[in-house]
Amino acid sequence: MLLPALVLLLALGGLGWLLARHDTPADRAARQLQADLRTTRALQTAREALLGFAATYRNKEHPTADFGYLPCPDLDGDGSSETCGQQGRPAVGRLPYLTLNLPDLRDGAGECLWYAVAGTFKNNPKPEALNWDSTGGFRLRDGAGQVIALPGDQAGLAAALIIAPGSPMPGQQRSPGPGRCGGDPEARHIEAYLEIIGSPLGNPPIDVPTTRPESNDRLLTIATDDIYQQLERRGNFGSHLQKVFQSLADCLSTSALPEPLDGEAHGPVRLGRMPAIDRLQGPCRTPELRDPAGNWAGMMRYARCTSGGRCLTGLGQTCRGALIFGGERLGGQRRLPPLEQQGNDAYLEDTTLAALTTGQLGAMPTRIDLPTAGPNRPASNDVALCLP
Repeated sequence: MLLPALVLLLALGGLGWLLARHDTPADRAARQLQADLRTTRALQTAREALLGFAATYRNKEHPTADFGYLPCPDLDGDGSSETCGQQGRPAVGRLPYLTLNLPDLRDGAGECLWYAVAGTFKNNPKPEALNWDSTGGFRLRDGAGQVIALPGDQAGLAAALIIAPGSPMPGQQRSPGPGRCGGDPEARHIEAYLEIIGSPLGNPPIDVPTTRPESNDRLLTIATDDIYQQLERRGNFGSHLQKVFQSLADCLSTSALPEPLDGEAHGPVRLGRMPAIDRLQGPCRTPELRDPAGNWAGMMRYARCTSGGRCLTGLGQTCRGALIFGGERLGGQRRLPPLEQQGNDAYLEDTTLAALTTGQLGAMPTRIDLPTAGPNRPASNDVALCLP
């Protein structure tokens, strides 16, 4: 009995020796390619799920919220998103795969994915306003330290990062632990997993080196346009914005056309920003519309006749004022904070400003026309509603 067993052991040993001798550079390259492909698939799957989360946020268990929000990271190792820090502050942790209805996605090294979200996009606590002019919180830099400006954000910043940590680098200690994503269930020891970003994150914009010799992190980004171009292609987003637009116009009329904020003279009207919705009465204050109305009021410009009478024509009737939705910014328009320092020309087209000066709004559309937008066709046409 001993001889067959010895023969078997020798055979297995010889096979192992042969396999080791045949672990060629090509074999190692093939394994690395497989690992890289797994990492790529995991990152892309996570990115698509996050974009889907933002595009359907109001349709799910958040019927009174607006679209566009991204989830907070998983901070306690249970796979779910939770409250993350103060309003407006960025957060980093593991990808909340359960919140996104995903398995615990792994990279090519078998590690769970990590995720960082800007305070301007996270859902809990929400930012003061979220819309297609919102900017991210992460500034990417290349190997030479030069800024990589993302085209989908007017400040060139990322709204979110999805990060694959890869295998441990020298000096990184990772324990297996009882959790599905290994040790450190509360995602506190980020330095054991990530090299391109740490915690605490500090004040935005946060610099993120995309290429470092001492790092094997891989990342994908989400920018503002990634979220809103997807929303604009949805059949119901234009009607959603139109409902918000109409509710704000109705609130102005219900509230007896209060003074525009920072108003300036344009012929027969004073033109300025919308008053805060807390100062108004009407449908924009209802639970169903309060969050989206607060998000999109900054896109509006409000004209009120200086005389108090009906000084505007061209919207199918004479009007004491008009609420104008400026749409997406044109190439020469700048809408970066502080927004109160941005002039009306940052939101309205020259033809609209000229029409207001004469009191003739002509054939301006009264409905937000979506989906017509794309990378080369922004939804920039000004849309006006009469305030009788």
